Amino acid sequence: MSTREVAEPAGTETEGAWLRLDPRVVRAFGAWCALVIVAAAAVMWWRGAPWWLHASVPVPVLGALGYERLRWHRTHYRLTPERIEVRTGVLVRSHRFVSRERVRSVDITAEPMHRVFGIATVRVGTGHRAGSPDDATLTLDALAAGDAASLREELLGRVRGGEEGTHAYDTLARIDWRWLRFAVLSASVPLLGGAAVGGLYNLLDLVGAQPDTVLIPRLWDWLSTADPLPVVVLSALALLLVGAIGSLGLYAEMWWGFRLVREPGGALRVTRGLVVTRSVTLEEERLRGVELAEPLLLRGGGGAYTYAVATGTGTAEEEAGSADRSALLPPAPLGEAHRVTAEVLREEVCPTVSVRLVPHTRHALVRRLRLAFLMGALVAGVPVGLGVWLAEVPLLHVGWVSALAVWAVGALFAVNAFRALGHGITGRYLVTRHGSLKRRTIALRRDGVIGWKVTRWAWHRRSGLSRVTATTAGGRGAYHVKDVLLPEGLRFAEGATPGLLRQFLVRRPAE
Repeated sequence: MSTREVAEPAGTETEGAWLRLDPRVVRAFGAWCALVIVAAAAVMWWRGAPWWLHASVPVPVLGALGYERLRWHRTHYRLTPERIEVRTGVLVRSHRFVSRERVRSVDITAEPMHRVFGIATVRVGTGHRAGSPDDATLTLDALAAGDAASLREELLGRVRGGEEGTHAYDTLARIDWRWLRFAVLSASVPLLGGAAVGGLYNLLDLVGAQPDTVLIPRLWDWLSTADPLPVVVLSALALLLVGAIGSLGLYAEMWWGFRLVREPGGALRVTRGLVVTRSVTLEEERLRGVELAEPLLLRGGGGAYTYAVATGTGTAEEEAGSADRSALLPPAPLGEAHRVTAEVLREEVCPTVSVRLVPHTRHALVRRLRLAFLMGALVAGVPVGLGVWLAEVPLLHVGWVSALAVWAVGALFAVNAFRALGHGITGRYLVTRHGSLKRRTIALRRDGVIGWKVTRWAWHRRSGLSRVTATTAGGRGAYHVKDVLLPEGLRFAEGATPGLLRQFLVRRPAE
């Protein structure tokens, strides 16, 4: 393990001076505390709360501020030629260190209050993923913005060769606000609209507008006398409009000032953010490929996400909440994603364009159609069963209508997912593609593959299909060739990494 946590030993003051975090981190936390006190006092005044309740608000907030002050006082860090160390803790003291040779990333983040006070949070990542995310990350919250940048350069072995914008930095991509149109091509648009409605309800309840007893009954009385069709249509449109506005704002906040540069020391750095600024660095020696993700709506608009495939990070799916750490490009036109992919991989042509994907057999289509039929039967089973039990004919009609709808939609998705399947080899890369709701095309360097895993479930064995998975070092990176005939999958694996599977293959003698 590259990160350790031990009890603080006596006499650890050896080489290197121990440094404190920037004291402005306490002021930034105090500013947030002041905003909380003011907001709470305003709400209580609006609701007519008694004076003693007003007086009690600062007590827990000031207690949190005192704890933050003590945390700052008890936190020290130092950088030695071998490692970076952090000693911290109020109730439980800990001494954590990361060997410098294990450092895989240094990310800098500055939230709004940090930016006001000129400080930033530094997260040193090791790529180790065996335990919780904290096991893989050492956090310094916070340093002066200049000190954070210097620490990043020193840990990653950078040599200041000039300011950005000179010939020392190669800019691969910048934000193009014409890409803003892709923000609304997301399944999160109606969710954002619903979240806005929920937020409005909570706000009205907070200020004492009594939505449960006043507003909602009045709204229900009005709806009971109105024509339902226009009300439903207009409500859906309003929900989508609010969600679209929210998605545009979220896109602007996340990708404001986006810039992808190649640094002279051999690293890719992404900087972006309006309210919260982010700077993520990826060592090119860790880069193993690129993933293009095309969710259904975004694919319909000709756009795609672009993610780095690197050791120690896993795929975008595995990163879950941290997928934006591996993002190389905002949602952008597919052609731009191909161009940036070629630039990042230092190839003349993007591997996902130059490859000739081998289509999968119709056994994969039949499997997906069977799954769609099973889903339709399960959906219809509940109302049909209730209709037979209760002798209710309308429930029987609901059952067969819902079954037909699920079968029709499921068949369309099954065909779409089947057409998306493919695999191939081009130059230094193997390419695999799969997915319907989210089509993923992954170009993976062949020399980055350290092993193969062949999986066959019972329904696979009946049709001769299998799932062949390429694995990479330093993380949970697993890249699948789904629903491929077993002989074809093994031929693909052997062709991508000659000799790696040879000892496990048994060849039939020629007849």
